[in-house]
Amino acid sequence: MIVVGIGANSRAQGSDFIAAIGDAARAAGGCDVVATYGEAAFAHQVKEAAQSLRQAFAPISIEALRARNYDCATRSERTMASFGVASIAEAAALAGAGEGSRLIMPRRIVGNITIAAAQSGSAQGQER
Repeated sequence: MIVVGIGANSRAQGSDFIAAIGDAARAAGGCDVVATYGEAAFAHQVKEAAQSLRQAFAPISIEALRARNYDCATRSERTMASFGVASIAEAAALAGAGEGSRLIMPRRIVGNITIAAAQSGSAQGQER
């Protein structure tokens, strides 16, 4: 299973999320679930974008994000100061993909959106 994690700034628009999810899915070789911090101001936009692309949506708790913090490959000082997480996108992808998951695409910035992708532990070594 491949999970695309999403982060965003306050300037992100609905169409930005659709484009970013598509970009992440292409770069990661697919997308089974779209995940983000469930309490983020932009979470409803991520959910709507995922639904419009016929993707499952997973809201992730701050505790689950923080539990995967040390598995993040990149670090945003702003995100770290605000949420105690190095990267919302990476931590959401990892938490959404479950225990034993690993990043297959570190955080990328697409306009006002950040994207990352993780593969579940059970899917590692399997071809899509």
